[in-house]
Amino acid sequence: MTAAETTFDLIEDPKGALILRRPGQEDVPDVSVRRAFPWSNAGHFVSIRSSDGHELLMIEDLSPLAPALRATIERILWRTVFIPRITRIQKVDVRFGYQMWQVQTDRGPAEFRVQEREDIRFLHDGRFCIRDADSNVYELTSLEKLDAASRKAVEALL
Repeated sequence: MTAAETTFDLIEDPKGALILRRPGQEDVPDVSVRRAFPWSNAGHFVSIRSSDGHELLMIEDLSPLAPALRATIERILWRTVFIPRITRIQKVDVRFGYQMWQVQTDRGPAEFRVQEREDIRFLHDGRFCIRDADSNVYELTSLEKLDAASRKAVEALL
């Protein structure tokens, strides 16, 4: 079922749990919202799932949704998906086969270790996905969007 096939609303109860409300159907308590494709289509293919993981609704595109509903979904996704976006690179130190990164992200400063070159993946739109040694994922914007010092710090690695 897609969002285009039905109307729906998401309501937060007093404890912050989500309730899926659809006309002519019983409300579904304790639903979750997840991206199906977080890297390639941030505004597309968002799944609403029951507490047992069963998909109740697939939203193909967030843009036609009512602004308040779209804002609720985006806020929930931002809270539940922790992928810091690197905004500036202070230093990348290559040591004994691994890299130590010191960066600024949209969620504050971070320092992490990248074990393998394969842990830095180029994405089709020019961004990079970086997985650190603890399996945390960071998003790095395309190189042309970085400041000159940040570009210089990483160009040899990418």
